[in-house]
Amino acid sequence: MFVTYKSLRSSATFRITAAGVRKALEFGHRQPLLDLWSLVLGQIPPVNNAQIKWGNADVQQGLCGIDGAHACFRGIKRPLGDDDQGYDVYAYVSKPSILFKYAPSMSCVVEPVEIPNDLVCVIYVRMDYPYGRYATSKKATPISRGVVTHWELVEADDTGQLRIDYRQRYRRKMW
Repeated sequence: MFVTYKSLRSSATFRITAAGVRKALEFGHRQPLLDLWSLVLGQIPPVNNAQIKWGNADVQQGLCGIDGAHACFRGIKRPLGDDDQGYDVYAYVSKPSILFKYAPSMSCVVEPVEIPNDLVCVIYVRMDYPYGRYATSKKATPISRGVVTHWELVEADDTGQLRIDYRQRYRRKMW
């Protein structure tokens, strides 16, 4: 699965790691998959009747994925996977107001839930260096620039727009 980040500044396509979501589903946990659709992709999950029941303008405006990020940090101050220093990890910060939770009913198995105003979503992307993943050859356009490794809702700072203690967690603010 891929997600495309588009803004006025740039455009990039990222792969989404399936390992964490797959493991959660094996244990019967549905929320990580719903969070992927709500928080990373910024879309209503593709389940029966969800678009019909929840596809109104209020719900659509409350969803915010990686393409709605308002801040980006490069480098985390801890190891992540093969990156011992965390230099090749980007953290995208967004401010969604709605996510979906599993709530089975006769009409739909998901329902929107308001996210408290004192939380922000942080989406972590480990970049592929130096050039990204290519479909056929090094001269072709890259099919992706990195992989979305995980995402989380965290407490916001006093402004309500950035993660609390972001200066101690991230190396450099990109925008």
